[in-house]
Amino acid sequence: MAECLVETFQPERVYLFGSTARGDAGPDSDYDFIVVVADSQQSSYQRSIQGQRALAPFQLPKDVIVWTKDQFDKRLYLVASLPATVVREGVLLYER
Repeated sequence: MAECLVETFQPERVYLFGSTARGDAGPDSDYDFIVVVADSQQSSYQRSIQGQRALAPFQLPKDVIVWTKDQFDKRLYLVASLPATVVREGVLLYER
């Protein structure tokens, strides 16, 4: 799945986070991805829809969040923020 996200976005980084990344996924768990792109003119929502479409062939529950590097990095210092949690607990699947 990470390869499809890389092909679609040519990102800076791709992370897997949440219960699947922590290794405590249950039968109702999904795959949570955050894709960090250099820049984009699309809204976060439009980028996430594009990510969902890229992963549509995979018949698994998944969520895709796509943020610009600036959006991601601006929140890293906040301990309880999504980016800080992803860096702390997630799995880096791809880095340019």
